[in-house]
Amino acid sequence: MTQQLYKYTTKVKAAWVDHNGHMNDAEYNRVFSDATDAWLASLGLDLQTIEQLQYTVFTLENHVMYLKEIKVDTSINVTVELFDYDAKRLHVFMTLTDETNDKCATYEVMLMGMNTAVNKPEAFPHIIQRAIDNYASYASIQTPPSELGHHIGIKRK
Repeated sequence: MTQQLYKYTTKVKAAWVDHNGHMNDAEYNRVFSDATDAWLASLGLDLQTIEQLQYTVFTLENHVMYLKEIKVDTSINVTVELFDYDAKRLHVFMTLTDETNDKCATYEVMLMGMNTAVNKPEAFPHIIQRAIDNYASYASIQTPPSELGHHIGIKRK
């Protein structure tokens, strides 16, 4: 069986659209955050497991690139790839596409595993680490996309 990238699917809600007639920039973060939670749940870190293990994942840093406008009622997909990871951190890259498979946005994020009992960083529990290792075996970035590690700045001539 061929493994595939995790895909989160949703539809742009009217409440997410701003006065410019497209999805508001803050809502991209909502979609990427929801995709992160759903992806982590698919790895075994769902709400029940978070409570049971007293372990969760926090976002340390993120970067969104807006590449194409998205209008209300558009079906959108977010795919998840791993760029790097260690015992307690995940460097993740997500791509948001529309119903025609056009790339609309990208999201680069650094996630940190946290022991919620003491509110400190901690290595992933064994069962989650195994799921991450398995996902990395087929969903690791081989050729970094141009958006990965993108530096913000004004190009001067």
